[in-house]
Amino acid sequence: MSEITRSPRVMQKLQSEIRNCTTRKPGELDITKMSYLKMVVKETLRLHPPAPLLIPHESLSHCQIGGYSVLPGTCVIVNGWWIGRDPGTWGENAAEFYPERNLEYGHQTKRTNNHMETFTIFPSWLLTTLLVLSLFCFFLYTVRSKRSPMVVPELPPNPPKLPIIGNLHQLLGKPRHQALWQLSQKYGPVFLLHIGSKPYLVISSSAMAKQVFKIQDHIFCSRPISQASKRLTYNYLDIAFSPYNNHWKKMRKLLVSEFLGPKRAVSFNHVLVAEIECMVRSISSHPSNTVVNLNKMFLASVKAVVCKVAFGKNYREEPLKGPSWEVMLDETMEILNGSLGDSFPWLGRLIDQFSGWNFKLEKCFSNIDAYIETIIDDHYNHITGEVNDDHDTDFVHTLLELSSIENPYDDRVTKGDIKALVMDVLTGGIDTTVVTMVWAMSEIIRSPRVMQKLQSEIRNCSRRKQGGHELDITKMSYLKMVVKETLRLHPPAPLLIPHESLSHCQIGGYSVLPGTCVLVNGWWIGRDPGTWGENAAEFYPERFENIDVDFGGGNFEMVPFGGGRRSCPAMNTVPATIESMMANLLYWFDWEVPDGVKNEDLNMLEEGSLVVRKKLPLCLVPKKHNWED
Repeated sequence: MSEITRSPRVMQKLQSEIRNCTTRKPGELDITKMSYLKMVVKETLRLHPPAPLLIPHESLSHCQIGGYSVLPGTCVIVNGWWIGRDPGTWGENAAEFYPERNLEYGHQTKRTNNHMETFTIFPSWLLTTLLVLSLFCFFLYTVRSKRSPMVVPELPPNPPKLPIIGNLHQLLGKPRHQALWQLSQKYGPVFLLHIGSKPYLVISSSAMAKQVFKIQDHIFCSRPISQASKRLTYNYLDIAFSPYNNHWKKMRKLLVSEFLGPKRAVSFNHVLVAEIECMVRSISSHPSNTVVNLNKMFLASVKAVVCKVAFGKNYREEPLKGPSWEVMLDETMEILNGSLGDSFPWLGRLIDQFSGWNFKLEKCFSNIDAYIETIIDDHYNHITGEVNDDHDTDFVHTLLELSSIENPYDDRVTKGDIKALVMDVLTGGIDTTVVTMVWAMSEIIRSPRVMQKLQSEIRNCSRRKQGGHELDITKMSYLKMVVKETLRLHPPAPLLIPHESLSHCQIGGYSVLPGTCVLVNGWWIGRDPGTWGENAAEFYPERFENIDVDFGGGNFEMVPFGGGRRSCPAMNTVPATIESMMANLLYWFDWEVPDGVKNEDLNMLEEGSLVVRKKLPLCLVPKKHNWED
């Protein structure tokens, strides 16, 4: 078919013969009359024998070929390709596709002087049938091409890249979410970049985020694999980093129903109130004008709440072997950023090995695994139980019940599943909450107007409850706006956790290939002037008075918790925790910056990659509120 297509003369002559010898009924072709068709087949096999060197032969005994001795056992290779093109046999035009040359040799399929050995391999009926089928396929292809011309997939715009490293050099020297924002200003809300050999699709608008999280959520609901996430999640048994599969559905359902659901709400509220009281007492016990590190205070309080609800006790009273929890958390977040081996499969893995990254990964895993193992062993030994409700058990206790041999249901889980879920609770439920609270208090301190308005609302809604710390949060609408505004400007994970496309699709008119890693720049989506106006970069909670936006919103104007089926399952619990703690801090205390620092000059630099924290700790001076003023 290739040779026929290259020669319009042969095509015209052959089709004329076929159509003259054919009736109107499909499939009734009189091939015996098509002499030129047979010449075309012969000429094709002369120039293009299917096995150019045939199948090797072997000599059985000593003989002579061309006057030369051939020993027994010699392998014989016949170059059928050259024999069919030998000018000594076929003339000067031997390399030309010229079917008419076969007229002088008649219509036999095997030459007596063996000029064309290839015809000894296939029977003539099979060769003719194959050619007819090829002609039919060519006809269908021609008709289809006229109806629907081939469309070449259009990939998203791609910044110029360098060999080997791709676009890595364009991400150095600044936070990744800000570097990607700058690139999006030039290449649009959907663009493609490469880090090493790995393609990344970058989404930088709410409209495109809606495509990923809602319209085509079934395509973008998986996660890319990495060496760090695989190791730290016990081979993808968790919820946050696991690829989309039935096991992930089972684990997410288990976490939501047994840890974040209504059955855990009573104990959660009980523990939260107790820890807030402890935090307020601790601050009140400090001497006047004492500087308090809010980073450490928030971390201790949030960790206590999460650990008591999930594990039945707070693991700070008795030290465990290995580094402190704070150090382990920082190491885990750093390791989860990934390694060179994820993007540079060969060279990167060597660098990871010799640079000590692999050792660091194993050390981090060993430390966190030992911590989790201690928690599980405590439950096996029945030494936990600070949650006071007699009818209630903590999350790990519930998981162990489901994993017991006596449990007859399909939701039985393994010890690896339990460890992976505990890892999710520790890494996802503590650090992100603490980071958000620090950013919120930083923004409030920098804006005396917001501070005054917020404290006025809190104290007016709680005036009848001065003897207690359980405030009526439901009436504090401005507090909710402040928390929303904080999450808009400072999403804890600015690029969220990466997604991965499961199949070919289109985003913004561009083709996205299967296996493409997707980064959603939630940091910029929350600051886009096209959505939030000219003052998008300003901390202005009042903007939510006229804008009804929720965290899992239908239009995705802000995506601090992601969206779709891979959204954060704690998107309702985290804001409620932040609101309760901040309401109590602002109710009982007035806050000031240390001497020598102006409110508006508070350092707001960022650090981190997966989770972005305030670079410098937030240190403030609490003053007990004078209720007589």
